[in-house]
Amino acid sequence: MNQNQNQIRLCTRRQWTAQHIVDRLSSEESLSIVPVHDQQKGQEVDEYYSFVMNDGLTMIYVVVDRATSLPYIVLHGPLSAQSAWLLNMLRVTEDIGTIQQYCREAEHAEDKIDAICRLGIAAYFDEAQPEIVDTFKQYMRDGDARVRQSAIFATSFIGWPEFEPLLQIAMERDPDTRVSAIAESAIRIMRESDWGDTPSSQTRS
Repeated sequence: MNQNQNQIRLCTRRQWTAQHIVDRLSSEESLSIVPVHDQQKGQEVDEYYSFVMNDGLTMIYVVVDRATSLPYIVLHGPLSAQSAWLLNMLRVTEDIGTIQQYCREAEHAEDKIDAICRLGIAAYFDEAQPEIVDTFKQYMRDGDARVRQSAIFATSFIGWPEFEPLLQIAMERDPDTRVSAIAESAIRIMRESDWGDTPSSQTRS
């Protein structure tokens, strides 16, 4: 579970599609679905579904990531922590430890790609953790270029400065020119963003 002020981002269980999640949350008495007539649609934004807790202030967004097609959940409002507990009780979400275990056990390229993308979602908003950095280091050395590419993409999504040395190595040494180009792009994205000015990064400096 990852938190920035009162906003929390959660990764959903592997067997749950966005529609399964929406159907499950729609049956909860403490939640109300927000009408979707004004839901943004288009290639430039992620698909999402909105729910509100019974306090009328805490929002639950079921988001389908445009890049990976993976559903995840964003909580925002005074009851975010209670909402996270509810989603865990409903077995809708997975904690970051479970996802790290999935990363360690994945053997096939498709499973590794899924695992590292989920870890990227789960680690967003969090402070850098050495064991997660080590997982990305392992994936960025994988024999399959698709796995390395997915790991690099996820690092730019998380934006931890600790990833830059790994990306530098990939940019300079990866044998696949597509992977090295993505690493170069990831470095540029991280440097041009405001992630370096976030409170968590200031505590690391």
